[in-house]
Amino acid sequence: MSRSILLLGGPDSGKTNYVGRVWPALDAGGGCLHAAVQPEDIRFVLDVADHLYSGNFAPRSEHADERRDFEVVVAAEKGGEQTTIVIPDISGELWLNAAVYGEVPTTLMEEMRSANGALLFVRVNSEADVRPLDWVTSKKLLAKLGNVDDKGLPTQVMLCELLRFLETSLSERPDGQPPRVSIVVSAWDIVDQKKFAMGPKAWLEREYPLVAGRLDDSEAIDLRVFGLSVVGGDLKADETCRNDVQENGLDGRGWVAIQDDEGVWQRDPDLTLPIAWAAGSSS
Repeated sequence: MSRSILLLGGPDSGKTNYVGRVWPALDAGGGCLHAAVQPEDIRFVLDVADHLYSGNFAPRSEHADERRDFEVVVAAEKGGEQTTIVIPDISGELWLNAAVYGEVPTTLMEEMRSANGALLFVRVNSEADVRPLDWVTSKKLLAKLGNVDDKGLPTQVMLCELLRFLETSLSERPDGQPPRVSIVVSAWDIVDQKKFAMGPKAWLEREYPLVAGRLDDSEAIDLRVFGLSVVGGDLKADETCRNDVQENGLDGRGWVAIQDDEGVWQRDPDLTLPIAWAAGSSS
């Protein structure tokens, strides 16, 4: 059975580093999903993993010379039903352009229609984040300056457009249920304990209220929000984290924030959880 799981998000949203980190998790087989068959070509994910092992986040995929998709056969149990997960390597710039112009290239639309699950990424404190102008407080400033630097489509508008694409394009799951979309808030390790306890959904409500509203109103797709830390810290700003990765590797590092039955947000070391849920392999 082949199920294409799309990874979406704008530039600097965390997609590439997640792919490089989730492959070792699938290969190790300690989570909800394990790699049932060794992929034919894993150069892309190994390149990303090499960057992480060296103590650096991988460069954004839009800076790569060519598109490199990742395909892997997974199963939830040893000897159980196998599913081919196809993760197209589509740059954040391409997704951003699709949102800006409201048009999706034919090849990209085909990818979306063949998928029945997706991971939509948004990153905490992303350098590529674009905020809308506060027109009320900026009115006098605009009058003085004449104009301001247009930084492009606000991030939350882009995310709403990507959600609209998913609602209209994703296929039903084999059991006839709506397609699933995991909303992955990356770099969740840099938030303080209070924000962590409130959860990534509350963070979205505060930072991107339009997006949070779309999540509450969507009926065409089944949504769940996860927090994500690919290495358990900020390799750019946290020297201790960077040194530990360089000396001891990535084993035991990284986690996914999930909500337990009592509504408490907790760290789970299983990095495959967002894919497993989107693929329908977990409840």
